[in-house]
Amino acid sequence: MSKYATQSRRRASKLTCISLAVASLGLATNSYAKQDTPTEQPNILFLLADDLGYSDIGAFGGEINTPNLDKLAAEGRLLLDHHTAFTSSPTRAMINSGTDQHVTGIGSQSIAPYQKGKPGYEGYLNERSLYLAELLKDGGYHTYIAGKWHLGSEDNQAPAYRGYERSYVLLPGVANHFGNRPAPAFQLPNNKGPFREDGVIVTPPENYYSTNFFTDKLISYIDSNLGDGKPFFAFAAFTSPHWPLQAPDDFIDRYKGRYDVGYDVIKNARIARQKELGIIPADLVTYPGVPASATYPTWDQLTDDQKKFEARKMEIYAAMVENLDYNIGRLINHLKEKGEYDKTLIIFHSDNGAESTKGNLNNGYNNSLENIGRYGSYIYIGPRWAEVSAAPHRQWKSYSTEGGHHVPTIVHLPGQTGKKAPIGALTGIQDWLPTFIDFGGISNPGSNYNGREVNPITGFSLKPLLEDKVSWVRSPSTVLANEQSNRRYLRKGNWKIVYFQPPFGKGDWELFHLYTRGASGEFQNAPNGTVAGQPAYAGYDDLAELNDLSSVNPDKRQELIAEWDAYVQKFGVVLPPPPPTP
Repeated sequence: MSKYATQSRRRASKLTCISLAVASLGLATNSYAKQDTPTEQPNILFLLADDLGYSDIGAFGGEINTPNLDKLAAEGRLLLDHHTAFTSSPTRAMINSGTDQHVTGIGSQSIAPYQKGKPGYEGYLNERSLYLAELLKDGGYHTYIAGKWHLGSEDNQAPAYRGYERSYVLLPGVANHFGNRPAPAFQLPNNKGPFREDGVIVTPPENYYSTNFFTDKLISYIDSNLGDGKPFFAFAAFTSPHWPLQAPDDFIDRYKGRYDVGYDVIKNARIARQKELGIIPADLVTYPGVPASATYPTWDQLTDDQKKFEARKMEIYAAMVENLDYNIGRLINHLKEKGEYDKTLIIFHSDNGAESTKGNLNNGYNNSLENIGRYGSYIYIGPRWAEVSAAPHRQWKSYSTEGGHHVPTIVHLPGQTGKKAPIGALTGIQDWLPTFIDFGGISNPGSNYNGREVNPITGFSLKPLLEDKVSWVRSPSTVLANEQSNRRYLRKGNWKIVYFQPPFGKGDWELFHLYTRGASGEFQNAPNGTVAGQPAYAGYDDLAELNDLSSVNPDKRQELIAEWDAYVQKFGVVLPPPPPTP
């Protein structure tokens, strides 16, 4: 172990900012077991889905068959207020660095002209960042990754140069799930091919299907060093269910006819299930969807042929999710067979909100109804099914509303012997690096590591929260904020401001109060329409962000805007220049 690891391989938490309790959300009908804490560094298995929506798995209200994730949730616990970035590469930057994306080199997934050349916008995980795998490797861990990298396209920016001992990754953000046919619109600029194993250019085999293959690789990496006494960090960075929609036939066949009822029937069933599970308030008014138009037709506005095509797309998407669950089950069962499961901290969630891209990629692809979902097709899920996946939230991936960054999250602690109450406290993607080094007994390196100046950790260790030693790690006065493409949000307690442009936004700050909790963490209506002495008005249980409270609480809006300005200054957020004065 390095000088950054403590002599005890599992030190107690050192958080000092804990005061008022914000209770964790629990379901009254469940009973929960106490944590049996192991005494050594745990293994860490990090399972990251790609573009999975909030309601897609059973534990969060979905009808898709996800028995392995549902079992993990039933034996673990849910994080009900966990947030990522709005898109893929910023999320991955924050996972690997433990701080805000805007200082990591991935200030934006798509660098705008006004951002080019600015610090934090280099387009890859920069040398000023801490590297999660490097910290864990120096602290006594084996470090493995299989799946999507999306943090730099040059050879010296691959995981092999960021602390990963073994790696098989897709460097860019997307590729076909079948075979080695490239996606023409997403080639690397160096024309070297998108896949790397341990930093070396490789080509996937002909029988390749992404989720199966990445699982095989990760299992082989884990097995390669079992028995040497060292724990492992294994990052399963799956590319499913990101487009193109492609899945093995036997999985697709399981959903034949399931989605012929259309968008609203499926979405309403999911929302009803979420209310039964206590995921959302029982009387929550949910997001109805974007207004009907030629661009966003409702189910009733589609022709019979269009309905068949739309239903088939969702059958394929569901098949991808079930196949993802199947492979997660393979990983978990393998750990059990090897005697490693009880020694392992397991995290699962999506990298951002549900994907909404419309249309098909037709250049050389066969996108007939009979062929979609198979090798040689290339289609997208579309916005109406994205609204189903995002339920009960507003919008989808790349937006600053809840649908863009509020993700389904499951945690299973090492040694956990029974279900634990869901956690309703506010948590963020930058919290995983400090959480993992806390579990591993590895000290926070501050602003200098291995002889280089680094961006310090700004996330919070969730270890004391997960072990029920505290009720929150972000106090009501601590903010969580993010920005992409000038779409912005900031949370402070249960208040949130949102800024994004028309046609879906106002082009100005909106103010929302997302929910109210009682003393024991349950959702409840505000007594007499008030919260913490604020003036009486409607709109307090508003996870769907439908009721802009700016006009009735302008002081709260200004308070949060001032917090936003401080966030921009702290992390060097580069926003578009103001329009010229007429």
